[in-house]
Amino acid sequence: MNLRKLFAGWTFRTNKPAYAAGDELTAFVTGYEGGVAKVRIGDTIIELPDAESGLGDRLVRLRVTEFDADDATGRGELLGVVEN
Repeated sequence: MNLRKLFAGWTFRTNKPAYAAGDELTAFVTGYEGGVAKVRIGDTIIELPDAESGLGDRLVRLRVTEFDADDATGRGELLGVVEN
C-alpha cells in the first residue's frame, strides 16, 4: 500500500489559527473580560471592543481589524449577530 497516495492532500489544523486584517469570520462570543467581548477560535482570541453586552454564547459575524500571529490575539469589529 502506498501511504503517500493515501494521505495526499491531508493537512492538520492548528489550535492557533492566524488571520489578517480584513478577514471576515463567523464565530461564537465565548465571554467577556473587563467588559470586552471575546471570541475564541481554538487558542486564538479576538476582542470585540465595540460589541454590546449580552452576546455571550451568541454567533456573530466579525471583521478582523488587527492580528498578532505570534500571540494568536487580535481585535475585530462586530458586523452583526447571526439569527438562529
